[in-house]
Amino acid sequence: MLTAMGTTDDKLEGFNSGADDYIVKPFEFKELLARIKVLLKRTINQQLPSGNILKVADLELNIDSKEVTRNGREISLTAKEFQLLEYFMRNRSRVVSRADIAEKVWDLDFDTKTNVIDVYVNFLRKKIECDTDSRLIHTQIGMGYIMKEK
Repeated sequence: MLTAMGTTDDKLEGFNSGADDYIVKPFEFKELLARIKVLLKRTINQQLPSGNILKVADLELNIDSKEVTRNGREISLTAKEFQLLEYFMRNRSRVVSRADIAEKVWDLDFDTKTNVIDVYVNFLRKKIECDTDSRLIHTQIGMGYIMKEK
């Protein structure tokens, strides 16, 4: 966050709302660049898995063959469901907003009057979470969704 609000309570509210960092105006541009570099380094290390198979818990997604399995069971997904799952898996342990999903998966500006993202998340949950008690896609109320093992 880059803001003029610099009290401890403001900072705590920012971090509790999901901010990775918090810098108060006025600021030194060199400090801003250093903080951005640190965040980019952390993001790149977290989000770029090696190989063509993404894995979260017992869920595997093969980017090349477009196959998805959970606990050895093959899961059939539509193209859009596959893209959504890939986005969640590449951003695991990170809250992604509906606007992020709309931009990255649907390539469009987010229309706040539509529930298409919620509908597709529900479709995806039903497919990857059936026959298991282990949920992977969690709702962060007021913020979006996060894929993680509980």
